[in-house]
Amino acid sequence: MLDLLEEKVKQERETSELSRLDKDFFFKLQEHIGILKSANDLISQRKLQLMQELLQELVDLRAEKILKGHQTGMLTPEVNLAQFASTFKKFKKDALKSLLQEEATTQRVIVLQDLPQFYGPELEILGPYKKGEVVLLDRTVVTLLKEENLVEER
Repeated sequence: MLDLLEEKVKQERETSELSRLDKDFFFKLQEHIGILKSANDLISQRKLQLMQELLQELVDLRAEKILKGHQTGMLTPEVNLAQFASTFKKFKKDALKSLLQEEATTQRVIVLQDLPQFYGPELEILGPYKKGEVVLLDRTVVTLLKEENLVEER
């Protein structure tokens, strides 16, 4: 198993795309690590240490590739990381766009009464907010809440 792990790490180092792993690769690795942990001899302990180091490197290399957008050959749990990376890139782009807009579309207000959770103009969930809390809200939401005396400008 140590040889296979070394081979997979080598493949990850040498290619820019994710290398293919069997779906049960990490499960088999986990079983082998369990066997090595239960053995009390020095050779097994050294193999265990090497496997842990190689496993860490393999996971780091794969995560880095996924975050850079190399999505072919992903295992099911790695898809979540890719989706997170994609969402984060979109958030970063949207946040930058919002900051660079000439006219601010949000406004800082102080909440005058406890507000339950509600939907914003883009159907995003807002709140709940506590009395006295200072929040940044879309101007259209602020206008509606001010009319009901639920918030005031800060």
